[in-house]
Amino acid sequence: PLPPSPPSPPPLSPSSSSLTPHFVSVPQMLWRISGFALTVCHWITSLHRSLSPQLPLNTDDLLSQFTQVTDWKNCSLRVFSWHPHTNKCALALIDDSIRVYRAGSDTVPTLKHRLQKNVAALAWKPLCASVLAAACQSGVVVWTVDPNSLSTRPSSGCAQILSHPGHSPVTTISWNSRGATLVSGCPTDTSMLVWDVATETAVPLQRVGGGGVSFLSWSPDSGRILAATPSPLFRVWESHTWTCERWPTLRDRCQTGCWNGDGSRLLFTVLGESVIYLLTFVDTGGVLGGGGGSQTAAVCADVSQTVFGSGDNEIRVGGEVQSMVWDPSGERLAVLLKGDPDTCTRPTVAVFKTRVRPVFELLPCGFVQSGDKGSPQFISFHPRFPKGALLTVGWSTGRISNIPFYFVSSQCYPPLHPPTCSPPRASVPPVAPATCSQSCDPLTPSPRSPVPPLPSPSPLSPSSLNAPLLSSLPP
Repeated sequence: PLPPSPPSPPPLSPSSSSLTPHFVSVPQMLWRISGFALTVCHWITSLHRSLSPQLPLNTDDLLSQFTQVTDWKNCSLRVFSWHPHTNKCALALIDDSIRVYRAGSDTVPTLKHRLQKNVAALAWKPLCASVLAAACQSGVVVWTVDPNSLSTRPSSGCAQILSHPGHSPVTTISWNSRGATLVSGCPTDTSMLVWDVATETAVPLQRVGGGGVSFLSWSPDSGRILAATPSPLFRVWESHTWTCERWPTLRDRCQTGCWNGDGSRLLFTVLGESVIYLLTFVDTGGVLGGGGGSQTAAVCADVSQTVFGSGDNEIRVGGEVQSMVWDPSGERLAVLLKGDPDTCTRPTVAVFKTRVRPVFELLPCGFVQSGDKGSPQFISFHPRFPKGALLTVGWSTGRISNIPFYFVSSQCYPPLHPPTCSPPRASVPPVAPATCSQSCDPLTPSPRSPVPPLPSPSPLSPSSLNAPLLSSLPP
């Protein structure tokens, strides 16, 4: 039998019991110290968020803001990369899978891994036909895919995971030209990681200021690395001594950049501006800052909004730059313009003719537009197109176009004019070519005197961009 239950306690009544609050007095000095400490914590938190506004963003918004793709979050095509030596390319899709296409082969391997989420960048390892690195949310996934294999779904054993505490999501990666070293960057991590992929070890390179690493680009000669940050500051690292030069910008962060074939010229853009800047470097035997770096950044192109035609035939192009790629031969530069919905300006790809020597020249060539009202998402040049330059454009409609530019490279024959002047050209457009000698001092490396305000070069007029559109070229 169950034991009898204990008698319940009598209910509380006002006459039998009462609950009275008990207050503990706090000393006045302790109360003031606590209030002051709380105010300081709020001030530090607000200051930290103002210096690093990317920290409160979620992963999708963070990647959409710092990738080189126009609409990374919604487009079915996210990232594209040509192999540097063979006719092979990799394409990352919105479902986090990576497809590898090879010329002359019907086999299309599909790479998937449980840690391969939110692919933001792809990079093939130079001097190797089978190694592909993917920047993902959890780190870097390095795939080794046998080019002679007939398998369309390589196993996860072919993937190598490179991760580091606090280094996620990874939005940018870059190999050096020998394929011996890989660098990775994260907008929420102030360190740039230099990876030894074989041993899966990383050396963090950290400097005060910047708040993270948003974009990396290794020069083709492996001598320098452009490292952009989420703040109005970017650095140029010298890879022989691992020293860096600090470049503060005036308005916002460095959005994108690209090197010419020998690493002596660097083009970059700043978020919120419609101009392209040029930095010139001279080989100093591995010493940065000893006469080898630029003292100023020159404005070499203005891509502000321009209107062509009138009425129903009116076309508006220009604006901020999303990404840039430079043909390895140094003859063509492709610029992906964001566009502005408020002014009915659609994203467009502008193409320029470039010449590095004896003086730097950048001349407008034309535009690439889609015939099915799609907007460009990413651009890339084929690294070894034998007849000129081959530009690959990914569109919001899920289509990829290859636009060839057939020309004879000026590097194939010696110049016919003295090196002291720029060689004349036939049918030069009515705009003066931008050269390095123009007096533009928008940026200076620190520590130096305060930089003057940015100059306001005149925008490109319709007469200077009278080349026909390139939308009629075959895909």
